[in-house]
Amino acid sequence: MKAFEIQTFAAGKWRIDSVFDDRELAMFEARRIDQSTRYAGVRVVEETFDESSQLSTTRTIFRGGSADRNARAEPAKEQASGAKPRRNSRNRNARDRAGAKRKQPVKEKKKSMALPLLILGVIVAVGVGALFGLQELSDAF
Repeated sequence: MKAFEIQTFAAGKWRIDSVFDDRELAMFEARRIDQSTRYAGVRVVEETFDESSQLSTTRTIFRGGSADRNARAEPAKEQASGAKPRRNSRNRNARDRAGAKRKQPVKEKKKSMALPLLILGVIVAVGVGALFGLQELSDAF
């Protein structure tokens, strides 16, 4: 099974932007993102998962932006050292992302009821005034 991850580089970190099953669609979207100046870098990582051996292998098939040009030597060093394929990295990455989400505190905004009540009061006052105005007009005829 193959999956194609589009990863974007911003604020000093690589983040998964989207995941595709289709290589051409992933490459098209990565080129579109690369043409914009929103991110310092973009790359497409092909991940192949062998269900029988439970092995997952990854390789970068597209690099764009200035951030990845500076870091291109790192994958070459990993390949030269004979890095072993990771076991079931898809589940580990999901656990890492879930853990990162849990660590961030949730900031709740305090909501004030004063403004909605003020607006409601104005609407009611205008409505009551309109009703009295219509009654006065109907009495005149």
